[in-house]
Amino acid sequence: MNTTLRRWLLRLTTSRALRPLVLIAQRPTLALILEGLLLWLGIWVSLSLSLPGEYGRLEVGQPSPQSIVAPRDATYISVVLTAERQAQAENSPENLVYLYDPQTPIRQRVALNALLDTITSVRDDPSLSRAARLTKLANLPNATVALSEERADLILTLDQESWGTLRQEVVSLYNRALNRYDYAIDEQALVELRERWLTYWVATTTLSPTQRDLALFFTQSFLLVNRTLDEEATAARRQSARDKVPPQQVRVLAGESIVRVGEIIRPETIEKLQQTGAMPLALSWLGIVGRGLIALLLMLAFLSYGLIYQAETARNPRSLFVMIALIILMLVLSRIVIPLAGNNAYFWPLASLAIIIAVVFQGRLALATATLLSVAISLMHDAALPLALTLLASCVVAVFVVRNADHIAVFLLAGLSVSIAVALAQLAFWMLGQPIIRTDMLSALGAQAVTGLLLAGVNGIFSTILALGLFNLVSRAAGQVTPLQLMELAHPSRPLLRKLIREAPGTYYHSVAVGNLAEAAAEAINADALLLRVAAYYHDIGKTIRPYFFTDNQMGRANVHNELDPQTSAQIILDHVREGVKMAQAAGLPPQIIDFIATHHGTGLIRHFYEQALQQHDSVDPRDFRYPGPRPHTREQAILMLADSVEATVRSKAQHGKLLAVGASGEGLTGAQALDDLVQSIISSRIREGEMDDSPLTMREMTLIKQAFVNSLQSIYHPRVDYGPSLVK
Repeated sequence: MNTTLRRWLLRLTTSRALRPLVLIAQRPTLALILEGLLLWLGIWVSLSLSLPGEYGRLEVGQPSPQSIVAPRDATYISVVLTAERQAQAENSPENLVYLYDPQTPIRQRVALNALLDTITSVRDDPSLSRAARLTKLANLPNATVALSEERADLILTLDQESWGTLRQEVVSLYNRALNRYDYAIDEQALVELRERWLTYWVATTTLSPTQRDLALFFTQSFLLVNRTLDEEATAARRQSARDKVPPQQVRVLAGESIVRVGEIIRPETIEKLQQTGAMPLALSWLGIVGRGLIALLLMLAFLSYGLIYQAETARNPRSLFVMIALIILMLVLSRIVIPLAGNNAYFWPLASLAIIIAVVFQGRLALATATLLSVAISLMHDAALPLALTLLASCVVAVFVVRNADHIAVFLLAGLSVSIAVALAQLAFWMLGQPIIRTDMLSALGAQAVTGLLLAGVNGIFSTILALGLFNLVSRAAGQVTPLQLMELAHPSRPLLRKLIREAPGTYYHSVAVGNLAEAAAEAINADALLLRVAAYYHDIGKTIRPYFFTDNQMGRANVHNELDPQTSAQIILDHVREGVKMAQAAGLPPQIIDFIATHHGTGLIRHFYEQALQQHDSVDPRDFRYPGPRPHTREQAILMLADSVEATVRSKAQHGKLLAVGASGEGLTGAQALDDLVQSIISSRIREGEMDDSPLTMREMTLIKQAFVNSLQSIYHPRVDYGPSLVK
């Protein structure tokens, strides 16, 4: 972070608009209550958020947007099914009653033959001229059909053979029409004959166009309806059939599937949903209040877990606010995106948030967050339990992979594990949905595998990209330091470390030794070893202001404190803590590292100069010889204090020949002390002075820390074999 940005952030945090927020953050209890309310409201809004057209959108004839099962048993008389059965019975063809006259087609055939005979006699009468024949045909006295002069002229133009052929075809067409409808011609049959069948049959004959026109004319003229519907009798029979239909009773069992996603909604489906109480309705006030109670339970469960098992993070207003903001953002996005994605929602990268929280905060908090989000997703989306469990599995796997993320490759491995988890979970739920083994099972499995692998791959890729792109921003916003940042800070090329190496090399090597001790102790009690090692590198950077006033860097020089009064010497020693904090803040080191600098001496007394002052003055204020503190309040800070004291004391003893090796005799060595006893005395001294009162270390952990210190120091100060002068080269 550059200087300009730091100054801007400092002005921002002290601005009048944000002053209330700063004041709230300074009151942890009030901040915790407000952030709990924020989380509660965020979950409540996410659960109650109504997407456009979501509630009450089941429409007859449209596909169902969700799957619904019956919540309870129900037995009822179905009005819809009863009306459907009544309509089927009423519209049965058996209910139609017709009035039928079988003599009509026979009489019409006789009349047709009579007309054809009359026309034939007129054509064959030699006593008549053509004009007289034309007039007589146009004015036949008893003919059923009147011939126009045009048709009469066409008839007379036909020769004898053509007329005979036409007459035969007319009679044949008439009989064929009657036979097709079994001598029962109703209005529909008459329309079909005139518009379709007669034209088709005439077209298949050898008649000329003129003959075809006359054949259609004669045939159509004598076809009459002889079968008509009896309206009264039909209505009575239909009513009787309708009355005989019994009421249709329907029984629905609890858990029975009423409709599945994509099925077309039918009227009986709506009725079944209404009768069982499963009909999705517009969100009511009771529904909103119920979702508020569920949100309250989820909020209380999450915060209770954090306060009990991750108190340090949960009681940090800044970190908790960032975490809550991420949870709310993910819930709102899930509420919007998952319904739009439908069956393809398995691509949703919920694991990205789990990875970010695991890297920035703690793996346990990431698991708690993933559980909260999965439960909320299963509640806010119907039939989303398989999806919620799949996303939860991907989060759990990702958290286990990135629990010690100290390089970029871990994120890639986490993305791969997410893809595998999502693919396997989809396969498992697909198998659960197959009640029997079918012949096409392999092909269906192949199609499912392609879709599942595609969605799983997209999920893994998105989770990796989002986690890599956002974790650094989240860590800075939350004031947390990640393993990757610690690895970067531990590199000797960092400006403060380069300054320490160049200007105070003795202090640097002391810091490295303290880091080794602290790391071993942290691993013994499962504390943050990487954080401790990096903090050890920076804990004494304040000594670079006056490096030669500290014995680490005097290297044979005369002790400059011999020329100073005890008060001045004490202030110079005390200043290395204050100056170190200022230098760390100016360099933009994380707050966690700065806290180590401030607490690595706690409020301890600089006893050497204090005792000198007592010898010179009758009254001395011990506060002038105490470090500004505060005392360590985390396990890691307490470990660094102990490691710093132990390393400096043991090295000093060893340099003056007052450190006894294991099994060695202390005879003749004034003040000589065994390593095990020396370490124990230092730890006991810090406990007696109250420097460990604010730290959460237990006595059992103190014992483990002491043993880790002794084991590490023995590897450095172990006795060596005396090979003799002749073997030394």
